[in-house]
Amino acid sequence: MNILSFLLGRPIKALRQPSALSADLAELPQLEAYYQTHLAPIAKTYETKRVACLKATRKRLYLSLLIVLGVVLLAVVGWNRGLFLFPLPLLALLGLSLWSLAPTRQFKRQVQQEIYPIMFKYFGDDFIYNREMRVDMNRLSAAKVLPNYDKVSFGDYIHGQYKGVELIVNELTLTKDVKVEELDISTNRRRTMTRTETRFRGLVVELSSHKTFMGHTVVLRDRGGLTNFFSDSHAGLVRVKLEDPLFEKEFDVFSTDQIESRYLLNTAFMARLLELAKHFNGEIQCAFFRSKLIMFLPNHRTHFQMQSIFHGASFSAEFSQLNREMKQLFAIIEVLKLNQHTGL
Repeated sequence: MNILSFLLGRPIKALRQPSALSADLAELPQLEAYYQTHLAPIAKTYETKRVACLKATRKRLYLSLLIVLGVVLLAVVGWNRGLFLFPLPLLALLGLSLWSLAPTRQFKRQVQQEIYPIMFKYFGDDFIYNREMRVDMNRLSAAKVLPNYDKVSFGDYIHGQYKGVELIVNELTLTKDVKVEELDISTNRRRTMTRTETRFRGLVVELSSHKTFMGHTVVLRDRGGLTNFFSDSHAGLVRVKLEDPLFEKEFDVFSTDQIESRYLLNTAFMARLLELAKHFNGEIQCAFFRSKLIMFLPNHRTHFQMQSIFHGASFSAEFSQLNREMKQLFAIIEVLKLNQHTGL
């Protein structure tokens, strides 16, 4: 089913057959066992709720359509009598749209609050999924990677441990109001406008380490040839020259400790970062700061939400996707050996 067939009245039926889970062959049995024990029994109940939600939404949409048509007719009659009522249909359409889609929003919110915390427990009993907790913005600002911004909004928050390494993930959106000049066609004059620009949208990942980073190292996306030519520093940090030309082409590295930065940015880590960058259009950035690796992973899609409500509520696809994304983060810990008590 899709949005068109839904609106045209296609019968809404329960989809009880889950899609196959996907994972590495070695891990697949463990993933399936957890799914069958903790998610499959609940999924049956949520599939019933999904069907009821879609039926309620369609009834509301049909009723809203009739009401909007009635308001449009009223506006036309009022126009013939000298009354300007045309804003009423727009207001009715907006209000009734919110009312009609309320059941689907409530269903998705319930999935986030009740299903995703169970999914995250697969990675450990100490994993927490919460939309109210926040990452420390003061620490992020001190890491010297954040762009200039005015406002910040937060999304999903995950906190747990992998092999003794504390892991924090938070969805983050940074915006800034900027002044721009535009040509006013009506007066043929330029005027100053305020426009809100999105400076960052994606995930912030904090990984603790049993190692102590004595210095402060940042890895930024390449700033361009002209900027690099005139600047060998960034916020008081000095440029680090590396021997990997491919990595140097994609990233600029700055640090307070040249030796430590080269140790941290070993061949394995640079290869993993380049691989991750492919999934984020080369926009990934990170900092080694105060015994933490802080990573900024831009992404315009919302994480940790169920797929289309027109798909069955088996949560197998969501569980597989979540597992893949978390494994990418765990791989960084493995490559850097952040869980090992080793010195530099």
